[in-house]
Amino acid sequence: MALIKMLAFVLLLGILQAPRTADISPLPDRDLKTSTISLSRKGCFGACPIYTVTIHGDGRVQYSGKKYVKVAGEQQGFMPPETIRTLFDEFETAKFFSIADQYSQAHCACKRRCTDMPAAVLELSLKGNTHRINHYYGCGCAPRILFDLERTVDKAANIEKWTGDTSQTGPLGTTCMETP
Repeated sequence: MALIKMLAFVLLLGILQAPRTADISPLPDRDLKTSTISLSRKGCFGACPIYTVTIHGDGRVQYSGKKYVKVAGEQQGFMPPETIRTLFDEFETAKFFSIADQYSQAHCACKRRCTDMPAAVLELSLKGNTHRINHYYGCGCAPRILFDLERTVDKAANIEKWTGDTSQTGPLGTTCMETP
């Protein structure tokens, strides 16, 4: 009997600790309009752009440029509904809510690490659920789909109108190593 209780407890604990998931698609208009996607790009040892862009499901785009961008400060934009819907479909395809929330420098669980790289925080709020992923680019175990989603958000927001072409900017003195 004690074994059955212990197994039931372990099963319940596993259910309670399972990552929260939200059904992204199909997303009714009322849920889409109250949803947000936010991408914050953090600095590096070099000229990495530092900014935050937030895309609201109602079409509003908010930008806040900090450093190494063409436009510093607050800006507003607008995105058509079909672009927003396509963006949310990308998050569904990527199964965003099932991606681990930490690929940070302090919580990198893989053997390959690089120093002085930029970081990004990608967040989706939808139907009362929020999932935030801390992504340090020096952590070699972040899934490729995370990089893809970050680029997709930038492209959908047409971020280069505020950041300029940042393809030639980046970290200086990067060192990569294998850890035991």
